[in-house]
Amino acid sequence: MLFFAALLVPTAPAHAAYTMICTGYASCTDKGYSSSGYSTHKGTSYWNMYTGTNCTNYVAYRLVTTNGMPNKRPKAGVGNAQDWGTAMASVTDSRPSVGSVAWWGRTGRHVAYVEKVVSSTEVWVSESNWSGAFDWRKITKSGSGWPDGFIHFSDQVLKNTARPTLGGTPTVGEALSPSVGKWTVMGNKYVYQWTADGKAIAGATAKSYTPTPAVVGKDLALKVTASRSGWDSGTASSTASEVQPGTVAPGTPSVSGSARVDEPLTASPGVWSPTPTTFSYQWSVAGTPVAGATSTTFVPRPADAGRAVNVSVTGVRTGYVPAASTSPAVTISAGELRSTAPPAVTGTPAVGARLAADPGTWSGSGLSYDYQWLVAGTTVPGATSSTYTPVAADHAKTVSVRVAAHGVGYSTTSATSAPSAKVATGTFSAPSPTIVGAIRLGSTPSIDPGTPPVPGATATFQWLRDGVAKAKATAASRTIIASDLGKKLSGRVTWSAPGYDPVTVTSAATAAAKATAALKVTATPAKGKVTFAVSLSATGLASPDASIVVARRGGGHKTFTIKAGRGSYTLKGQSAGTSTYTLTYAGTSTITSATTTLTSRIK
Repeated sequence: MLFFAALLVPTAPAHAAYTMICTGYASCTDKGYSSSGYSTHKGTSYWNMYTGTNCTNYVAYRLVTTNGMPNKRPKAGVGNAQDWGTAMASVTDSRPSVGSVAWWGRTGRHVAYVEKVVSSTEVWVSESNWSGAFDWRKITKSGSGWPDGFIHFSDQVLKNTARPTLGGTPTVGEALSPSVGKWTVMGNKYVYQWTADGKAIAGATAKSYTPTPAVVGKDLALKVTASRSGWDSGTASSTASEVQPGTVAPGTPSVSGSARVDEPLTASPGVWSPTPTTFSYQWSVAGTPVAGATSTTFVPRPADAGRAVNVSVTGVRTGYVPAASTSPAVTISAGELRSTAPPAVTGTPAVGARLAADPGTWSGSGLSYDYQWLVAGTTVPGATSSTYTPVAADHAKTVSVRVAAHGVGYSTTSATSAPSAKVATGTFSAPSPTIVGAIRLGSTPSIDPGTPPVPGATATFQWLRDGVAKAKATAASRTIIASDLGKKLSGRVTWSAPGYDPVTVTSAATAAAKATAALKVTATPAKGKVTFAVSLSATGLASPDASIVVARRGGGHKTFTIKAGRGSYTLKGQSAGTSTYTLTYAGTSTITSATTTLTSRIK
């Protein structure tokens, strides 16, 4: 042990260009430059080094207590300070780092603990010298005295003592402001890498990060790498947290348009943040959604008049919770009906000919119509049906119709047809007249014209004899005279009415006009025979010569003649008993026939 102790005694270091920061345990501690407790532990041998104020025991102490190395010499040959770099050649280089050992072996016999690396040409060290002094020095790489090397037994690594935090619940579209956590030394340089489900997110290397829809539902974490001049870099990651869907801030939808039945309304979604990828729409009337009304436009129906209409807009964006917003309501006014094809008068305008109104075509639906007829532009009182029949006073005037359209949800609107052609004279069909009464000499038959074909119609008459008009025979009735006998009579009626063309109709012809015959017979029976006394007259005429046929019921007849309407005839060969006889005058073209029947008892 004494032999080895002798080897561990350091020599005074070769001085370099340096600045003394502090000297002495107490003085350095007061100035904030600690010996890390060596002042109270210098009586203990570390790595079997010589105790007290010397460089090798102090550095061994720091490597054990600060760098966490075991209190066991790492390799044979690490004894006297000048041999450390040679024995640990594999971890000795020219790169200074915090926690490494500054070594002078070729230019001196000294080791010091590197506290700070300002740059590759400036380091700060703490050291315990064999001379009994403890100090901190700032050494610059100028001239001689720069360490021969730096031994990296176990350099100080930046260690994370409190994990980084995300700075809030990761939500799509909301920026995170994380913390780097806590490290053994603060004020380092930091490199960031955000990860999703453990995989690096391309380009996400800034401290702040705003989750995108691509990472929604994934576990987000922040990996922080701390670096500091002279220190080995350290890495730590935050606790991972699932990325939540973002929230869309909805705009206020609006409805534009005239807010009338049958006139389209248009929805505008308003300004949303962020702007949704798609919008969907639902129109409602009086708070009730309208089935199928899901486009940007809506045409109010007649039943919607006077009711409130609004639109609900739902915005959808990948990675965000869908949001909805409803527009202020607008009240629907009654629709304004428009005549898209004007009314028209159908039919041929003539007195007595019925005209009909075609209401035309209108912009609304489910409509009903009121009518008002006009003649020469003046309304006709009471003419309010869909048809109108011109009267005589309308002759040579035009007819038009005004149509008022109305329906639920619409304001009443009217339109007037173009005027018709001038009303022509009317035509009508007259009934066939008939001859009423006996067509006998002395009788007075009349012409029955029938019912007047149109109101206000009057009839004039003309008698015809065998189809030839009888002069002055223009009364409705006339007396049959002798000159009419044997002729057929008919009546012609001419109907006239204001505004109409006159119509003439003729009755069917009667049978020939005749005088009326009267046959009177008396029977005088005798044994086996009977004698008939005959008297024949013709009203208005002299008694004619005539042939008389006598017939006995049960069989047989005889013909005899009379002169000037008188004569007798005896029928012989008659059986006894009661017999019935019929005597007949056949008549002529001007006298009617006549027949009489009588009963006689034959002896």
